[in-house]
Amino acid sequence: MAHLHAMLPIVRAATDAGHEVAVATAETFGQKFVDAGIPFLPSGVDWSQSDRDSLPSYHHRRGPRIGAFAEVAATDMVDDLLVHAKGFRPDLIVWDAMEFGGWVAAELLGVPHAAAASAMGTPRTVLNAMAGHELADLASKYGLDPDPELRRMFGNLYLHRKPRILDLPYGEPLASEFRFRPAMFDEPAPARPTWLEPDDGRPLVHVSLGTTFVDSPAAHTVHSTVIEAFAGEPVRAIVSIGSKAKAGDYPAIPPNVRLVSYVDHRALLPHCQAFLGHGSFSSTLVAIACGLPMCYLPMGEDQPVVSMHLANLGLGVNLANVHRPPAPSLDPDALLATDVRTAVRTVLDGSDYTAAVGYVRDEFRKLPPVSAVVRRLEQLAEES
Repeated sequence: MAHLHAMLPIVRAATDAGHEVAVATAETFGQKFVDAGIPFLPSGVDWSQSDRDSLPSYHHRRGPRIGAFAEVAATDMVDDLLVHAKGFRPDLIVWDAMEFGGWVAAELLGVPHAAAASAMGTPRTVLNAMAGHELADLASKYGLDPDPELRRMFGNLYLHRKPRILDLPYGEPLASEFRFRPAMFDEPAPARPTWLEPDDGRPLVHVSLGTTFVDSPAAHTVHSTVIEAFAGEPVRAIVSIGSKAKAGDYPAIPPNVRLVSYVDHRALLPHCQAFLGHGSFSSTLVAIACGLPMCYLPMGEDQPVVSMHLANLGLGVNLANVHRPPAPSLDPDALLATDVRTAVRTVLDGSDYTAAVGYVRDEFRKLPPVSAVVRRLEQLAEES
């Protein structure tokens, strides 16, 4: 869902500005854009990060999974984009920075392009180290000139939805980039959930492992430990357990803990005092917009790196407990209720965490809004 939340506001802003926009993505995922009223062009293999049976080369891959995205691009994605281009005839291609087919298709078509980071943004040097071989194979398959250091890929416009303070320390300034604040910093919060009890003076804490990992056995283990941690604590806790889990799956639920299948973070987090998440950048953005200190439960993908970085900036406590390069990660079986309890107490009692989140939120507010992204994309098209 992070990719949807990153791209949809840009699509809507471009549409509102009078541009003709279509989204090319996998069949199943594309339904999300159809539901939002956005024209959809089915492209590439139909797969999902949350469906382990949909693309074995990704889900069962050993080592960094970033290289698998290059393999996805080489499996019909580029070819489908080229076919769609004959009818849609794009003046500009904006591609998710992990969807490399958009980059290749743009170069083949000779149209300007911009990469949009859906998360923290993977630095060029790191991406090259983790997936350089697969990206070289992708470029070679379509007859593109070699780009051994990915300088051509990163030489075009790069869209960041974050201030520079959140840049990973081993990154580098890019030749052409545009930073903007996500729409959630400007949009009014949705209505308060009707089932949410009135404030009784106890801090409200929300726990969420997103939508990709929430139905996994590992997530069930984390939920069980977290529920145990809240027993007897002077807080109220809302734990999102996913649509497949039931309250009966957990042996004992304390009276101060409520289990829900799903809740919109934008509706709930404004009423909370702390957030426990898995390091997903999308949910982290909502927490920052609401000024909430966090505890991180990094399950996989880029979450260990993001959680380590945000904890180092003082935005929260990282509950990673095993060494899995390139960053500490979470072993759910080794997670202790006492660790969770201590972490929650730490962020609730520590004004420094709230101050750090507030500082970063202020940095976001200094950035231009999403509508400015469209103006920059218009300039890119005019310059080319």
